[in-house]
Amino acid sequence: MRPTDPAKGQKKDAPQDPHPPGPVMRDTSGSISIAIHAKPGSKQSAITDVTSEAVCVAIAASPSEGEANAELCQFLSKVLEVVLDKGDKS
Repeated sequence: MRPTDPAKGQKKDAPQDPHPPGPVMRDTSGSISIAIHAKPGSKQSAITDVTSEAVCVAIAASPSEGEANAELCQFLSKVLEVVLDKGDKS
């Protein structure tokens, strides 16, 4: 039997990302961003899915004249119990 070389045949632990992938990110100033995939025109507003890319939200408003964006901000403010200061235009 040959002695085994510990550097060969063994998987090294992959370096862990300090910021795992996901829809929620924090920048250096402490602000938090959430990637949202909004689906306007639903019967009621609800979070429908959370993926590694975005939080999917059904919106009970039409996509015209900013109605869906306003409803999305209102819905998320209620769900998260926060005041949103950005995101009402896009």
